[in-house]
Amino acid sequence: MTPNELLEAWHRQQTAFIEFRELRTRMITDALVRLREERARPLRLLDLGGGPASLASAALAVLPDGEAVAVDCDPVLLRLARETNRYGDRLRIIEADLTAPDLPDRLPAGPYDAAFSATALHWLDPDDLVALYQRLPHLLGPGALFMNADHLFYDAQHTPWLAAYAPAARAAFQQDAVADGGVMGWDEWWAAATGMPGWEQEAAERERVWADDHPTVKVSLDFHVAALRAAGFTETGQLYQLLDDRVVFARLPEPGCGGGTG
Repeated sequence: MTPNELLEAWHRQQTAFIEFRELRTRMITDALVRLREERARPLRLLDLGGGPASLASAALAVLPDGEAVAVDCDPVLLRLARETNRYGDRLRIIEADLTAPDLPDRLPAGPYDAAFSATALHWLDPDDLVALYQRLPHLLGPGALFMNADHLFYDAQHTPWLAAYAPAARAAFQQDAVADGGVMGWDEWWAAATGMPGWEQEAAERERVWADDHPTVKVSLDFHVAALRAAGFTETGQLYQLLDDRVVFARLPEPGCGGGTG
């Protein structure tokens, strides 16, 4: 299997895990196109927990003069991102831990016009998520956007029917997608990725990086919104929702702006 074939298998798998994944991605890239039109200049973008830089690549595909930095800590996914980079110097791949207090110092200097993430920040403990949101204004410029696409689960106490229905609907969609063939399971894909010839060092390093991996506490949309507002984002809300699959949206104030409501 070549790196490009491995990346294609990743996309097929993620599309099986996330119904209407392309539409969710489009909601983010359309917002970036709108921001580019407003600013009338190339954008600088930051992909947090970017994995193989899928979302950064999608953004650069619609922003031919944009630049993006994709950040992740997984050596195998970083290797895949570098091996399949179609955008040359416009896409920079950086190895860094999103929970590191010195994260801003590990990245190319800002300010960035927008930051985004897809199906990644749920790996962070709540305190680390809040700390990351507090660091974002130090990386972003005035009026910058932040968008986070992820499954933000329903509260089983207050919305028990939806809390049961959403994961069941997702599981049924995944089952049908896998049954159609051509989609690797999660473990199967990782076996292929860590078994890539010449990637032995990255595979071994990945074992070290994730040695202390543990289940994280799932947080709600309200938690994300409150944390973003506390960090200084004055416009907050949702850009997209399909059951519990959502895109959280936030925007920093422009200079001299008194703020807004979410």
